[in-house]
Amino acid sequence: MRPVLAVFMAVLAITAQEAAADAADEARSPSGYGSKDYVWGKMLRERAEAMRASADPVRGMEAFRACRGCHRGDGGGVRDGTYPRLSGQHASVIIKQVTEVRAGIRINPKMDPFASEHAVSVQEIADIAAYLEAVESTRENGKGPDDLTARGKQLYEGNDCIKCHGRHGDGNAAEIFPVVAAQHYGYLLREMKHIQDGTRGNSHPDMVKAIARFTPADLEAVADYLSRLPDYRTVTPAKEQRK
Repeated sequence: MRPVLAVFMAVLAITAQEAAADAADEARSPSGYGSKDYVWGKMLRERAEAMRASADPVRGMEAFRACRGCHRGDGGGVRDGTYPRLSGQHASVIIKQVTEVRAGIRINPKMDPFASEHAVSVQEIADIAAYLEAVESTRENGKGPDDLTARGKQLYEGNDCIKCHGRHGDGNAAEIFPVVAAQHYGYLLREMKHIQDGTRGNSHPDMVKAIARFTPADLEAVADYLSRLPDYRTVTPAKEQRK
């Protein structure tokens, strides 16, 4: 390659890298992870209001109609992971995520119009969360292209992931840690990448540290392992889940 051409190509590469960095910065939440005043799990007014509300899953099923186009009627999402499986997710987690999208802490452009105060009330958020926590999806979730269970399990258990998300991927409703078992592979992989690059917005600092050094292959293995775990509600009685 001629010297002038080599320099030109190097400049193009640097320019592309700078453009990618600028795009990532623009995608970051101004009040989310990495910002000066970010506190994971900070109790927002609307979240507190929804948690106090008397939730009705029957009303929630009706209010969820506007969400079915993406998440499907049973909350099962889409197998390719474009939209996550919400069935069986802790109500406290659903409430936290939706209210943080509304507050601009979590970056989720697709969800913005459906989570806005013009689309759903705080009471409806509580009702929808109660519905999703109880509903079951009979449709199979999306798995990884290869069975990486052994490697994924080693990474998941060896990096203290079970401390928050549980040995069975059942999360923790009281601590607001999400269920990750039987989630779609594509969604798990995408969100871990967003946590790594800082564009999710409401990432837990401990998880940022836990997966900071994960390679793309590591992320794929963990996502595959979790996607192959069964619905935690079918694993064992509730009193045994946290063991």
